[in-house]
Amino acid sequence: MAITQNYSTIIKKKETKVEYLYTDSDGNTIKFTDDMIKAALDERAQLRNQLNANIELAQSRHSKIVDIRSNVYDFFNERLVIGDNEITCTIEDVNELLEYIGADKLKRLFTVSGRIEFTVTDIEADSEEEARDMVENNLSVEFDGNIVDDYNIDVHDVEQQ
Repeated sequence: MAITQNYSTIIKKKETKVEYLYTDSDGNTIKFTDDMIKAALDERAQLRNQLNANIELAQSRHSKIVDIRSNVYDFFNERLVIGDNEITCTIEDVNELLEYIGADKLKRLFTVSGRIEFTVTDIEADSEEEARDMVENNLSVEFDGNIVDDYNIDVHDVEQQ
């Protein structure tokens, strides 16, 4: 009877660090490790994803520009009268177009007149006349941070507390 013996060899895989040498056209040699190459490949994948996102954004914006250009052309073409050198349109029409293309609307100036009722309490004064003068000389009116410079103060009642 023959005895057969199987020998199994245990091979330990030794993790080796591989270095890659690169020489550029100027003769400079650069050493890269596995970790550096993996990091570069990861960065390349991230940059490719960013590039794809930017391409999508650019295509979207290009489509919007083409759409805006078409709408602006249609806006003026609809108002064109052959033989006229001018096109007439209303501010509302222009504002509708501006809003559609994402621009600020045209603003107009308005004058608003009104009346302000007020009560100022705890004024230290020697007399009613002095209290009246203090209010008339020191009261100011502001709108949205701008001082209103055309106003009238009509003090109609002064009473001692």
